[in-house]
Amino acid sequence: MLLRIRLSSFLAGVAVAGSFSLYQIRQDIQRSHELLSAQAEGYDKGLEQRVSNLEDIISEIKQSK
Repeated sequence: MLLRIRLSSFLAGVAVAGSFSLYQIRQDIQRSHELLSAQAEGYDKGLEQRVSNLEDIISEIKQSK
């Protein structure tokens, strides 16, 4: 009888700890995704600016010929 109570208490603790762990991992993944998305947008904007600058330089070179 005592073994059954201890086992059920242990399993309840494992379930609570597992649920909390899954919640924390999900939150960490979501934060990481948001950070990576913001970083990718920054790189995209920088790349667009660089391409625009190169296109301007190319058009100036073509006009000078």
